[in-house]
Amino acid sequence: MDLVGWIELLGCLITSITVIIKAVNKMLDVKLRGLYDNQRLQYRYEICSFAGDLRNNIKKTREEFQAIFEMYGKYESLVEGLKLKNHYIDNEMCYIQDQYKALN
Repeated sequence: MDLVGWIELLGCLITSITVIIKAVNKMLDVKLRGLYDNQRLQYRYEICSFAGDLRNNIKKTREEFQAIFEMYGKYESLVEGLKLKNHYIDNEMCYIQDQYKALN
């Protein structure tokens, strides 16, 4: 094979690799979005459950409140990255913060 043939072969190979990389990248994006969405739903469940426990007069410790505040921070970062917003969770956190203030 002459030099021109090798150059053409190399060009085809580079094009093929580029297409494969783009496809793998797209698949990873879909998988990561699914993982992030699952994590978001888990945080949402935990926050709603915590608020529900408070409404049912289940006592929580300061450490439990601190843990839910940390979780909410992670939740906010996650939904910001996904370009989502859920005002219901914000309202639940306001309720939780009010209950925490009542402990003092």
